[in-house]
Amino acid sequence: MSIVDPEWQTPINDGRKLPPEVPVAVTLNGEGFAVFMATPRDLEDFAVGFAISESIVSGIKDVQSIALHEHGEEGISVNLEIDDEQFFTAVKRKRLLTGTSGCGLCGLDSIRAALRALTPLSPQPAPKTESISAMFEAMQSKQTLNDIYGGGLHAAAVCCGENILAVREDIGRHNAMDKALGAGARSGEPVDLVITTSRCSSDLVQKAVSARVGTLAVMATPSDLAVKLARENCLNLFSCNRGYSFTRYS
Repeated sequence: MSIVDPEWQTPINDGRKLPPEVPVAVTLNGEGFAVFMATPRDLEDFAVGFAISESIVSGIKDVQSIALHEHGEEGISVNLEIDDEQFFTAVKRKRLLTGTSGCGLCGLDSIRAALRALTPLSPQPAPKTESISAMFEAMQSKQTLNDIYGGGLHAAAVCCGENILAVREDIGRHNAMDKALGAGARSGEPVDLVITTSRCSSDLVQKAVSARVGTLAVMATPSDLAVKLARENCLNLFSCNRGYSFTRYS
């Protein structure tokens, strides 16, 4: 189910609407886990991608059911039913505060949990920069929400070989990536590349590694910690430097 509730759309003087942003709660087995400010679209994908990229579950096979609930002006919640053992492990590193649309680590109750242990990937061949460039161009043509609202949204895409499996958009860069990862997982197809219009901090690298994606390509220069984690965990990391040139960091 994909929704953009008209109640959340704000008209402006020239007739266009601003990108919607609403509170979205991810619950596990009926218990509150994290609250985000996000664009109310593709929220089932978002919850699944978040659970995978945060190592709550290892893949879509661990998600027993997904249920979306609207709560009027209070926001929207998405519940994932998962195994009890995975649930109790997740509760130990539960996020206690609201995450903003631009924040990927807000509210973790332990600084140590911000750099959780990762299982390194098996080294994968890096795609050619020409292929990555083509994927970026193809993604831009599929950014339907960005066209509707005239900008203001990040986009992320998951790819298999030369094909884009899904493009997802959100006002938050972490949310967009989680939505794309969730869509890829739910498609049942293997994902070997994720691209995003955002800059790259360490948490996006952690998400890619946790989702077992071999290559991450971003729009801007990554942080030093992002590069360090990518190298330690055998993730191919590229920046397209705002479309002007490509740099491979790991």
